[in-house]
Amino acid sequence: MHFYALDSDSRETDGVGKFSQQAVWLQNQLAVSTSAWDIVYFHHAPYSSGLQGDVDWMQWPFAEWGVDVVFSGHDHTYERILRDGIVYFVNGLGGMSKYSFFGVIEGSQLRYNQDYGAMLVEASENMIRFQFINRMNEVIDTFELIRQ
Repeated sequence: MHFYALDSDSRETDGVGKFSQQAVWLQNQLAVSTSAWDIVYFHHAPYSSGLQGDVDWMQWPFAEWGVDVVFSGHDHTYERILRDGIVYFVNGLGGMSKYSFFGVIEGSQLRYNQDYGAMLVEASENMIRFQFINRMNEVIDTFELIRQ
């Protein structure tokens, strides 16, 4: 697995758009990646049904570039979204206040904001499993990707 950290703050001096310096860096890294799984993470959610909503400047063509999964936060909710053939997780339920949802965006498969929690990720060469588990140790969501 390879994790790629990005700065999604709109004040990033090198920019945050899909043509920014860090976007070029990411594309170059993904082009030579030999990892079974390429995962990108940053703060602001490109897609979200939560209070903050979509952050359009982070709606990069991740699937086209070869990303398998995108993690973000910002909205204090948990949401699993399928968009452009890949999964986007919004997980902002690590603490602080919980947010409400405002409608349901395209591709949203599961939304949760009842309790705080964390994600457990288990991976092998052929499978990666994501689980969101709340403080009561209840598994709220399980999602798997399998390579043939």
